[in-house]
Amino acid sequence: MNRINRRNFIKDLGKYAGGALIGGYVFDSMLLSPSQVKASILAHVMVAKNGTPAENVAKAIDMRFGGIENIIGQNDVVVMNPNGQWPNQGAANCACCMGLIELILNRPGGFSGEIIFCENTQFQVDTYWNMTGGYLLRNGPYNFLDMIAYYQNLGYNNVNGIRIWRNTNDPTNWPVVSGPQDGQGWVRTTFVSPTNGLTFAIPYPIIRSPYSNKLIDLKNGVYDNGYSGQPALKFIKIPNLNNHGQNAQQDYAGVTSAVKSFLGISEVGGTPNYSMHAYGQTNGSYITGEVIGGWMNTCRKPDFFLTTAEWVGWGSRTGTQATQARTVAICDDPVSLDYYMCKHVMYPIHPEQPYFNPDYDVSNNNTRKTQEGCKSQGYGTTNESEIAAFVYDFSSPSVFRFDIDRKIKEFRDGNATEQEVLDLLEQYNDGGQ
Repeated sequence: MNRINRRNFIKDLGKYAGGALIGGYVFDSMLLSPSQVKASILAHVMVAKNGTPAENVAKAIDMRFGGIENIIGQNDVVVMNPNGQWPNQGAANCACCMGLIELILNRPGGFSGEIIFCENTQFQVDTYWNMTGGYLLRNGPYNFLDMIAYYQNLGYNNVNGIRIWRNTNDPTNWPVVSGPQDGQGWVRTTFVSPTNGLTFAIPYPIIRSPYSNKLIDLKNGVYDNGYSGQPALKFIKIPNLNNHGQNAQQDYAGVTSAVKSFLGISEVGGTPNYSMHAYGQTNGSYITGEVIGGWMNTCRKPDFFLTTAEWVGWGSRTGTQATQARTVAICDDPVSLDYYMCKHVMYPIHPEQPYFNPDYDVSNNNTRKTQEGCKSQGYGTTNESEIAAFVYDFSSPSVFRFDIDRKIKEFRDGNATEQEVLDLLEQYNDGGQ
């Protein structure tokens, strides 16, 4: 823990009271003015660890939004897209997913909208959606279909799960369509790479709600004989943090998490021309990230990303080389989130593999190249000085730098005294984090 110098803090408190604060980053940047701090930060990463999965999720949501009600409205349609193709730690942690679902269902003011949990698992029938037994060892308590059944048995018919299939596996239910007026299916849009000039298909789904029968156009919103803007559509990505290769070695994709998780919401088949899954294998890691950034620009950027790292597969997505990290993190963009989680969660778990550090050998680091490709389309940063990260550790004393920041904001707004801020500062210096 870095101590905060009381004398400098008192000297600068008036400056902070009148200026714009960017999270707790100011405490590492005492020589910067508020405007300089604001200009230097491109991303905020909120991390909670060592609580239960539900506690970690709730804390990260509170840190980022001040409560779930400030991001999810009472009548919203919420599309959640997890990792769900692989067993074990290859899927988004089910208990973390349930923590987020329950926050929404119990949001202050109530929730009368709907939650649709969905993912494309390529052509595979047996995935985390329906696996049982030992496959759930590190990501239980349920597979995803049983999780949905659990909520429906409690009377939450507005919580549903949909496995979206590629066109060649289920052309009747997942045809190629031009828009929601044609019903459920795949809209096949394209992206021209600025790097190599090739045209890549970036399909996105239109999903029929099992609850309301409305069509969820992932690009344009909820469609019910037209777009009214109500209910609003919210889109949340829930990846897990894993090595994509085998035996802790990097492959073409490197570490797989928020950026690469977009292959689970696009059409991963049809013909090779419509398989985002194949782009990195044939065109390199940078193109993978670039095309994913193009998908977000063409279709929709998620409202936020929540990475589950209850278990981290540093050997692979499914093997026994995994460590329980008991961590979740939230960010508004996938690049900054992946950069932070690779460097500060994955790499410390297994420092024997330097490629888990996105700053290592950047010209040959496939994780970094994927991140750089996505960044080129306007998303996030791979410069750590441009990331403000806040870490709440349930195993440490309760005073937290983010709490100090909130107290400063109260002081700035006239709702707290200077002494209250300084008292909290003393608690921090005496052992909080």
